[in-house]
Amino acid sequence: MGAFAFWLCVSSFSEAAPIRNVILCIGDGMGPEQVKAAHCYAGTNLVFETFPYRSHLTTVNVDGEVTDSAAAATALSTGCKVYNGVISMAYPGDGNELETLLEYFSKRDKSTGLITTSYLTDATPAGFGAHEPSRENRSQIAADYLAQTRPNVLLGGGGEGLDAVAVTNADYLLVTNTASLFEVTTFSEGQHIAGLFGNGPMPYVYDGMGDLPTLAQMVCRALSFLSSDPDGFFLLIEGGRIDHACHANDLVRCVAETLAFNETVRVAASWAAARGDTLLLVTADHETGGLTVLTDNGSGVLPGGSWSSTGHTDTPVLIYGTGVNAEQVTALSDNTELRGVACSLTQTPPVGFRIERSAEGWARTQWAVSSGDVCRIDYAPVLTSPVWLPVQTVTATSSRVVCAFTNGVSSAQGFFRMVTLLPTAE
Repeated sequence: MGAFAFWLCVSSFSEAAPIRNVILCIGDGMGPEQVKAAHCYAGTNLVFETFPYRSHLTTVNVDGEVTDSAAAATALSTGCKVYNGVISMAYPGDGNELETLLEYFSKRDKSTGLITTSYLTDATPAGFGAHEPSRENRSQIAADYLAQTRPNVLLGGGGEGLDAVAVTNADYLLVTNTASLFEVTTFSEGQHIAGLFGNGPMPYVYDGMGDLPTLAQMVCRALSFLSSDPDGFFLLIEGGRIDHACHANDLVRCVAETLAFNETVRVAASWAAARGDTLLLVTADHETGGLTVLTDNGSGVLPGGSWSSTGHTDTPVLIYGTGVNAEQVTALSDNTELRGVACSLTQTPPVGFRIERSAEGWARTQWAVSSGDVCRIDYAPVLTSPVWLPVQTVTATSSRVVCAFTNGVSSAQGFFRMVTLLPTAE
């Protein structure tokens, strides 16, 4: 039998295209002092503190007042300020739906996912996957997920309008604990999975997770699932219980949740580190509790601190970035500006992801590209001093290019590469 190989031409040219993978991590309520407290306890930098780019974001709502999670998530997801309580709809305004980051990337054939340690219909994930005039419309938020935006991966606390019957009726594969999540070993492009882990927010890590997965475990599995899509993916990750601990002025659980969030970022950063096609952003929707760290008592010991509130504050939050186009983070100053970085364009190389051979000896290759790219597929029989022969030039009409080729022998063999060309000037 003949051998096949994909060969990626790294020096190819292409029109700018959306970043292939975007991972956005939100520590709900995680202001600068929450990061500092976790840093003190860890005795070292958190993973995202080592990212090369950072800035501060203001978070107030459309009225210039302290935001809630709904208005903050809407600002991050859609680039628009709204009233508190509103989920990605134009209020003030005409009440039309505002396109979310999840929808933006879904329209570009990317897989999508929402993960949280709160319940899945809570305000932050809803801001990326739903459209409702009120965050309290949890059953309607669930219906938006299942019937309208349809994220490929939904992992977090169940209940609050989202139940097992609804997700299975919507053709989602249901998992309910760590064991069943890790039993899913195959996941194909276009498949949908929902992890409903308990009812309401998931447990604090400080209190033990029982048979439920940690945020890091959920993200590990989600990356495995979503990376099966050669077009790439958008993944929203929320450390939702940082906020809950801060509302209670519970420094022990605040630090534990922030460190668990940090370990989750470590998983995402390790996955992305060897790639040149992924943007990883870490930020918060707002600060909660008005925390001030007063003393650093060393590694493994809680720092001394004080709280000024049991609610949200208008303290600017930090944003950290690494990967493709992450340098743009340094210019940001408000939460509405994050969307522009996530949607920024880059030189994304083609990726070969499938090759088939017919009984007649034909090779059929498939590549993930950007719609509108002018693509040339080359063939070489060997890779030792290869002589690349042009096979086909085609303009992509979608995010796929397919080329069928025979080298004229009974068992088609050889190597293929894709070169995206600069479009011909009109």
